[in-house]
Amino acid sequence: MAEQSDTGASGAGRGLAVGAAFLGGVVLLGALLGPLWWWLAPRPEVVVLPDGGVFTGASETVFAGEGYFAVITAVAGLVTGYVTYMVQFSLARRRFEDLRLVGLVAGALGSAAASVLLWRIGVALDASARETVLAADAGDTVVAALQLQATAFLVVWPFVHILQYGLLDAFSLLRGDQPGVPEPVRAEAPAPGVPVTGTPVSGDPVPGAPASGPHTGDASAPASHGTAATPDPEGWEPPVAAEGERPGPEGPRG
Repeated sequence: MAEQSDTGASGAGRGLAVGAAFLGGVVLLGALLGPLWWWLAPRPEVVVLPDGGVFTGASETVFAGEGYFAVITAVAGLVTGYVTYMVQFSLARRRFEDLRLVGLVAGALGSAAASVLLWRIGVALDASARETVLAADAGDTVVAALQLQATAFLVVWPFVHILQYGLLDAFSLLRGDQPGVPEPVRAEAPAPGVPVTGTPVSGDPVPGAPASGPHTGDASAPASHGTAATPDPEGWEPPVAAEGERPGPEGPRG
């Protein structure tokens, strides 16, 4: 019992360590992609309004920054979903431990945190452009700072990550290749011509044992071994037929 508890504790510890590694790796990737979004995303030119706001217009450049954010996070979700599943697959095969749920949960949480971190780092790196907009006079045309108005794009990374992870697990299930998952025990059928050994079912005859129940064989068959004949009473003799009544080949004599 103590060995089983130690084994379970060590397995849970390995699962937590693997989950923490997955979570930290995905979050670190989000931090590295923040400067990439800041560098790639174009900025539209805006007109400063008297109340301090800006007029962006309806050009494609206004939505290009958010489009770059969605593309970057979608590609990151594909990469992290694939890498996370393949790493847990290799670890499960080596340790014979099911780590699919650990990889899914840790990767999904890490993707959500990485998406938010990417957004905040990219916006923070464009702080100088934001100060320029605030210092401009009304009517001036300046370059807008990087921003993400459609915050729904924050779910692109975790959604794509879970989708990629689930598709890979489905392919593994179809192939029947899931390391760490115990296979069901199947009873093997006996080979042809090989007698089946085991405890006979109640009511089946046992080989080598005398048959039980009413005797259905020939009446002239000898009694079973060990059965004693009934002794004749003392002084009893078989009846003798009369001389004229003795049968013979020619019938009774008259």
